Amino acid sequence: MVSYNSAKEDIKRTADIVELIGQYVQIRKAGRNYVGLCPFHAEKTPSFTVNPERQTFHCFGCKKGGDIFSFWMEYHNATFPEAVKDLAEKYHVMITERFSESAEQKKASHRKLLYNINEIATDYYGSTLKDPDKGIQARAYLKKRTVSNEIISEFRLGYAPAEWDGLTRTLRKKGIPLDMAVQVGLVIPRKNGGFYDRFRSRIIFPIFDLRQHVVGFGGRVLDNSLPKYLNTPETPLFHKGELFYGLHVSFKAIREKGRAVIVEGYMDCLALKNHGFQEVVATLGTALTDKHVRKLKGYAKEVFIVFDSDEAGKKAALKSLPVFSNEGLSAKAVVLPDGQDPDSFVNENGLKGFLELLDHASPMFDFYLEQKLTHRDSDEAKIGVLKESLPILSEIHEFSLRSLYVRRLSERIGIKEDMVWLELKSFEKKSSGKTNGANLKERITGSMVERRFDDLHILNLLIHYPQRVCRLMDCNWKIILCDPAVLEIVETFFQQYHNKERFLPEDLLDSLESDAARKELGEALLENSHYSDEEVEQALREIEGKVKQIQIAASIKKAREQGNIEELNQLFKLKAQNMKRE
Repeated sequence: MVSYNSAKEDIKRTADIVELIGQYVQIRKAGRNYVGLCPFHAEKTPSFTVNPERQTFHCFGCKKGGDIFSFWMEYHNATFPEAVKDLAEKYHVMITERFSESAEQKKASHRKLLYNINEIATDYYGSTLKDPDKGIQARAYLKKRTVSNEIISEFRLGYAPAEWDGLTRTLRKKGIPLDMAVQVGLVIPRKNGGFYDRFRSRIIFPIFDLRQHVVGFGGRVLDNSLPKYLNTPETPLFHKGELFYGLHVSFKAIREKGRAVIVEGYMDCLALKNHGFQEVVATLGTALTDKHVRKLKGYAKEVFIVFDSDEAGKKAALKSLPVFSNEGLSAKAVVLPDGQDPDSFVNENGLKGFLELLDHASPMFDFYLEQKLTHRDSDEAKIGVLKESLPILSEIHEFSLRSLYVRRLSERIGIKEDMVWLELKSFEKKSSGKTNGANLKERITGSMVERRFDDLHILNLLIHYPQRVCRLMDCNWKIILCDPAVLEIVETFFQQYHNKERFLPEDLLDSLESDAARKELGEALLENSHYSDEEVEQALREIEGKVKQIQIAASIKKAREQGNIEELNQLFKLKAQNMKRE
């Protein structure tokens, strides 16, 4: 086995950041770099850049960037020690278990215990489902719903028995502190002391992240009691606004087909899987968020959302429209016959029938208008659709797309386009005063932050000509830099340059303390050199000359204040000589 630091270096030598990021983000070659849509913020024009030479990434939009470990941590919400261990396993690098007792490592150890508790619970629920007595009703229910044994095994389905302390006892036997089980939402503390199980008398659906860890659970009752579904609450591991059920086994098929189908329930997802349809995921009883869509657009070029044909389904379609539009992902709506969900439909009509529904899917906005107005074409219905559409249209950022929807709405409800715009502007004026103020503040503060020429060019020289920039150590270089982030980068560079046999500028990313410095360096690493080899010497001389001029100017100011005429004359001569040399 190798040490922790050696493992880091082995992973960097073994891994290819383009190959790794390409598994989660659609990137294409663009010159010497690869570009794509950023997985960390909404954008339609690619600003996310991967540099294969330096093995770094950087987004010019949200400024996130770094090396292979930075990407893994950001994308998977992992700590640094977790990233090292995950990537070591992925690239077959052996590593010891002994880490430093840093705050980051303590955090990683804490999360590891939480994951372990979820694993124990998954095994407990799985064994209960197989139990001849305790699991008999649950097995009968799954058989009735035509869930195959293969699906049960692949998704590790289980059963929580009708016991208040079944899991609690199991965790105690394994020495798990029950307050830790509270943190992952599996047990609930009693008011008078003690604990009891959250899930009872329910089919259990373990929920996985893309690292194949169980992060939470969903539970469904076997009868018609309420609530029908119960999910893990928000925990350090479980954030339902970011997770899809089934994505951990579907993302490869989604990438291959270029499409994803989103359904609402666990059973809907499993039913389609059972019939051989692979590119399907389910939401976790929550509205679609930008984080959901951002995750999918790394794999899919288009998305189909299967909605119920009831009023709630129509409203859900409309509310999800700006989420997809603002992320630049094409979305279509699939409508099911009245009274059916994907589970019942595919079991009655087979996969062929479901594929035909996909073939006839409509763009999201068209679907909404059609569903709302087909059987209600009165003036009142049209005005209702207009009012319902205004808040959604106001959330669409791209003006050209918003204009397209305004035109479609105008044509469908028979109200002049300029009147629709008038209503939309009136709505925005009433509801977005606070937002406009925030944007104004952002514009004002943004315009005040102007970068000095010298900061950018010294940083560029440092990255492309580190051996030659070292001579600046002998001059007072700090006085010509104004950006604290650049100052930190250059200072760290000079500290480390002579301490390493093989120094690479990208190695500084691990040593910088501030996020601002890491972002600044990440962006600079992707820039081409501002100078040719022949121009570097002249650039360095100019920098040294500027340092000297600033020092002379400071000395002149001091001599004036002290009334030292003789020193002033000498300084003016020195200033003239320095300017002549430049």
